[in-house]
Order: sequence, then structure tokens, then C-alpha cells
Amino acid sequence: MSQFGSGVVARGMRSMSLAEQLVSDLRAAMIAGDTVRRDVIRFLRASITNAEIELHRALTDDEILGVIRGQIKQRRDSIELFRKGGREDLAESETAQIGILQDYLPSQMDEASAREIVARVASELGVHGPRDMGRLMPELMKATAGRVEGRTLSMLAREELDRRSAGA
Repeated sequence: MSQFGSGVVARGMRSMSLAEQLVSDLRAAMIAGDTVRRDVIRFLRASITNAEIELHRALTDDEILGVIRGQIKQRRDSIELFRKGGREDLAESETAQIGILQDYLPSQMDEASAREIVARVASELGVHGPRDMGRLMPELMKATAGRVEGRTLSMLAREELDRRSAGA
């Protein structure tokens, strides 16, 4: 756990909303002189504010987690582009920022547990092949409740559907 808390886990003990945790962690980063963490949290808070303006209301913790996941996805896309362009320094900076953002996400499920859930949900839905991906993914997203990254979940679902279509 970092000096700034471990996001969701720490919030559970302090009963702080995620928005309050971000304000607290921003303050702590500023006091500590941690400019990277400060800038990541400021950018995240700006994205949250933009979403709140669009919706004309404050975001729930779950909606804020969605914004955080979106920020992580954007940074992963940037890393890929930076590496293609030979800018490893920028890719490393983005990787560090992802680490900061991940502190606020619920703990991630291990791959073996995720595979079990994918197999169980696929059986419950009676899916048979790749064409059923559209039916399977929304149910998997509900079943894993953000504890498995979408990219990983999609890969596991594809593997399960391929396995089922080959066995049919």
C-alpha cells in the first residue's frame, strides 16, 4: 500500500467516497511533492468533472471507476503508439501513470478464477461459438463486476467460444 492509500481498499476502512479519496490523495501528493501522482489525479478529476457536466449530476463511485478504466485504456493505447514510434521514455511514463490509476480499482481477479466464471456463464447462457460473443460479454461484465480487465475478459471469452465451437 502506498502512502496515499490503496484506493478502494483503503476507502472501505475510512468510508470515504472515491471522489473524496481523490481529493485527499491529491492533497497528500502535493504535500509530498509527488508531481506525477498529482498530475495523474488532477487529470482524472478533470475527466470526472467533464462527465458530471455532461450528465448534470455527480458521478457515483461505480461511474468514477468507469472513468478510471477509460483513463487506463487511453494510456495503454498511448503506450502502444509510443513504442511503435520508438519513444520508450514516454511509454514508461504512461506505464507509471497506469500504476497510479490502478490503485483506485478493486483488486483484480486472477486468471484461473476468471476462466471459471467465463466457462460457467457460457454454460448458463448455452452459447456455442464466436457468434455468441455479443450475448456472452455483457453477462461476463456483470459477473466479474470490474474485477477483470475488459481486454482480458474478451480474450478469455473468445477462447471459451472457440473451444466450444471446436467441440460442437
